[in-house]
Amino acid sequence: MSEPKQGNVSKKAEDFQSFNKYKFDGYNSYVSREWELFQTNGDRYGAFLAATADLTVRSVLDVGCGSGQEMLPFIDKGAVGFGLDYVPETGQVGRRMYKERNRDGRVAFVRGSGDALPLKDGSVDVVICRGAIMFMDNERALSEFSRVLSKGGRLFLMFQTPAYYWWKFRNGLIKGNLLSSVHAIRVLYAGMFFHITGRQPQGRLTAGGEVYETAKYVVSTCERYGLRKIGEMPDTNPQTPYLIFKKTSADATG
Repeated sequence: MSEPKQGNVSKKAEDFQSFNKYKFDGYNSYVSREWELFQTNGDRYGAFLAATADLTVRSVLDVGCGSGQEMLPFIDKGAVGFGLDYVPETGQVGRRMYKERNRDGRVAFVRGSGDALPLKDGSVDVVICRGAIMFMDNERALSEFSRVLSKGGRLFLMFQTPAYYWWKFRNGLIKGNLLSSVHAIRVLYAGMFFHITGRQPQGRLTAGGEVYETAKYVVSTCERYGLRKIGEMPDTNPQTPYLIFKKTSADATG
């Protein structure tokens, strides 16, 4: 299987990576653990298949993929998968894990950003973005997810609400991790600015453009791009909602 063309790594993604360089220490170990956790979470594996029972899934895209474990239910059923992330280590763990399952011929990994996807319109049946959209241009990313989805396709989207960052702030104070608390406050400030003005602030003082999302914002914006909410994943919660959308129109419209 040939690799898709390398995507553009947005300036926002580069800024975030530079600002949070410490977060990528041990990245491969982190995504390896995520793969192992997914193997023990039969509920999520089954929920992916249940939410697409009426759909023939030939191709799947995982944005902010880590090791790409979220694609596994579809790859096991015969789909081809594309994993996209913007860290330099993109695909190192995923290629090894899929090879161990004899699935490596159906998966490709590429470095890029979800707000500039290197795929054709309507080219995938499933898009997964689990806890990564806050690092992207939200409006452009949701537009791109819709653009590459086929009609009737599914978007599985997890995002982080203000409740998550308030928890992160308090937890950092309790555990003496002041950097974590400062990061949370910066995101809360940037998110408030974004939801008031509609513009995502950039720069180091705002955690490199990272913002929180709200369910109201996500659902209403998805609707503008022809994506209708049809359900939730079993691990959804108030801090990190995990919603399921269906592409209801052939073309994304803003």
